[in-house]
Amino acid sequence: MKCSPMLRFACLALVLTLLPSCGLSFRSAWKAAPSGSGVAGRWEGTWLSAASGHTGKLRAVISAPVPVLAASKKQPQAVSHQFFYHCTWRGILSAAFKTTHQVVRQENGTFTFKGDHVMPKWVGGTYHYEGTIQGDEFKACYESGLDRGTFTMKRVR
Repeated sequence: MKCSPMLRFACLALVLTLLPSCGLSFRSAWKAAPSGSGVAGRWEGTWLSAASGHTGKLRAVISAPVPVLAASKKQPQAVSHQFFYHCTWRGILSAAFKTTHQVVRQENGTFTFKGDHVMPKWVGGTYHYEGTIQGDEFKACYESGLDRGTFTMKRVR
């Protein structure tokens, strides 16, 4: 079945109208986020797919920690942080999503984190993330049923 030129134009106009609104929630979170230390704060860099070679800009706002209580009465080791990611692809498409990662501070001061995020199956299904934050450097790997790659970011002061 062929689409009329008018219908194609209307669909294109709708998509182009809605694209700028994809990141409004993220932009608000970005502007409101204080400069942080440790894990919390604003981060900026790139993502790279090892599967396809695609790459793009990546930003994240990481929330202050919410302790996860351990079974013992010792200080909790792992804390939960909300990671709010915003990524671009080919300079015009963007996506924003939130996920929770469990973060552990290592004895050397480095933070390690891991977590999962469920996306629609057509974009890979469940994504698993693991990474480290050392000072102002953020490095992570991601993997899903359709893709795998890296996130590399620096803290924004």
